[in-house]
Amino acid sequence: MRILVTTIPFSGMKVDAPISKDALNARLREGSTDNGIVFQDEPLADLTLTRTHGGVIVKGIISGTCKQDCSSCGDFVAHEAVAQVDWILQNESDRAAPDDEIDDPGVIFYTGDHVDLEEPLQEALILSLSPFWHPPRDSADRCLLCKKDCSERTWRIGDGGGQGQASQAASQSSFGALLKGAIKGGRKG
Repeated sequence: MRILVTTIPFSGMKVDAPISKDALNARLREGSTDNGIVFQDEPLADLTLTRTHGGVIVKGIISGTCKQDCSSCGDFVAHEAVAQVDWILQNESDRAAPDDEIDDPGVIFYTGDHVDLEEPLQEALILSLSPFWHPPRDSADRCLLCKKDCSERTWRIGDGGGQGQASQAASQSSFGALLKGAIKGGRKG
């Protein structure tokens, strides 16, 4: 998403535009062949850009639907990923000093008349994702998306051929319950 900075009025302007899901998914796969997160649709940026004497203020959100492994049950579940955007775009020539190397995550420097927001928008969305994400649950601890009860899952350990196979039904078998020490008993085998 390239923006021509000189066309941004001091009164501000709205930008509602998608970013490439293919580029975002490729970036998510960097360093790992399977990270458990895939965007299904083009994420949409809903931004307000306001020109000031020191640069451009960018505020808004970026959101998109992705599928991700649930940290409780391991199912591949679709959910909405949303990230807040609050940046200042500043021309490289307006830096305080040429040797000013301070990295401020809220300031994006650019050169020329155009600024490309695709990569910063990807970063904002990626950083909003949690590897330990799970859908919200109702009062009975059932997933609000798939209605499964993760607390009654049965986990099988071993090769399934009767050698060292064990099964354990636990009253709480979610990752969070494991961390709290709620699972009692041990492996049988």
